Amino acid sequence: MAARIVIQDRRTKKKVVYDYEQLKDKGQDEKDIPFDPKLQKKFYEAYVNRRSKKDIRIRVQRKVKCKTLADARKVEKKLIQHATELIAREESKGNTWGAIIDLWEFEAKRDYDEVGVCRNPQTGKVIKLKTVHNSVAMLKEYTKDWLQTPASELTRVHGKAVIRSAEEVYEAYGSVKRLRGVIQSVYNFGIEEGIITGIKKTPVCGVGIDLKEEDTLPEILTAKQVRTLLHEAKKCNHSWFPVWAIALASGMRSSELYALRKDNVLLKEGLIRICESWDWEEDEAKSTKAGYWRNAPIAQTLRPMIKRLLESTPGEFLLPRFTEWERGEQAKVLRSFCGQIGIPSIRFHTLRACFATHLLASGVDQATVMRIGGWKTFKTFEVYVRLAGVNEVGATDNMMGGFLDTDESVFEHASKILADDVAA
Repeated sequence: MAARIVIQDRRTKKKVVYDYEQLKDKGQDEKDIPFDPKLQKKFYEAYVNRRSKKDIRIRVQRKVKCKTLADARKVEKKLIQHATELIAREESKGNTWGAIIDLWEFEAKRDYDEVGVCRNPQTGKVIKLKTVHNSVAMLKEYTKDWLQTPASELTRVHGKAVIRSAEEVYEAYGSVKRLRGVIQSVYNFGIEEGIITGIKKTPVCGVGIDLKEEDTLPEILTAKQVRTLLHEAKKCNHSWFPVWAIALASGMRSSELYALRKDNVLLKEGLIRICESWDWEEDEAKSTKAGYWRNAPIAQTLRPMIKRLLESTPGEFLLPRFTEWERGEQAKVLRSFCGQIGIPSIRFHTLRACFATHLLASGVDQATVMRIGGWKTFKTFEVYVRLAGVNEVGATDNMMGGFLDTDESVFEHASKILADDVAA
């Protein structure tokens, strides 16, 4: 437990953490910490890390950013009290389903404070912090009747009831499948850890989903609608026009656009180097979703605009820091503008889909589009190939050429018949 002073390198994002109590023990103070405001940024944290003495599997870790060191010291006391109460509550639960969920969450976030990574405790795979929170929220919402029940007493009857209830709420195969998968993973974690005993199968094992897996057409704008969006946004000097234009021309995600630094815009070379994305929960840059950097070409038509942004936007980032963006309301702004100009209302991420679809339709090969956009697997990229129709367009030309004359030939034939009828 500690109030901590954190010094972070602005470029590499590496952190050096100083425990305030340890500094005091050495006869030092905050002023003794080396700090260059031009190259580094400083912030404060209240941090607590406690484990149950009765059950070492129960562990509480919490971290809160604070404006001042004094605030961090105050918050630290509250966190210690909260952690103590939480551990006591978990110890009293025993092996209920609710306790299994909480333990799964603790284990998933075990190393997050140190290395910034969460892992699925059952599979060991890296997952996002947001995924952990969403999974726990989903379980506590849809299995709330199970929370106080010993996990070993949950049967297939319980599992079937939850899945049927979720079908009525979600009405979508994929959503119910995700819920079933999360229940499977968390319950199997309990079995493998020896917390759930005498049971070999989860309550949802073998429970089918009655909804049909629909292959619906993804949200997309036609080429004409994309032109309308950009034309109207530029015409009215919409503040978001540069963001939308670069998104459509590069396939960059919202988090990548927000994290785009001026230093990574190589205007002379005609390239944008995409090597960071923004972590909204931690409010700092991190690696891209795919985990590697990539290049996106700068279209000739966008170079004058990007040059102006490089010269006029204050700070180290290329694009303005809109309040709506910081609140996660970028889709709301885009949907509103689309409605005003009479084109389909779309999510912000749909701009990325438009990039892939129309670039493929223009004749650029699939490997190049995947490389620019940062798609790691063809499975997630395949939908854009289908939307662009590049594997189907023109496929029937030769066949129909042998069955039917061209429009011009048909027209000439019909005109001749009409002329003969008039002459007669």
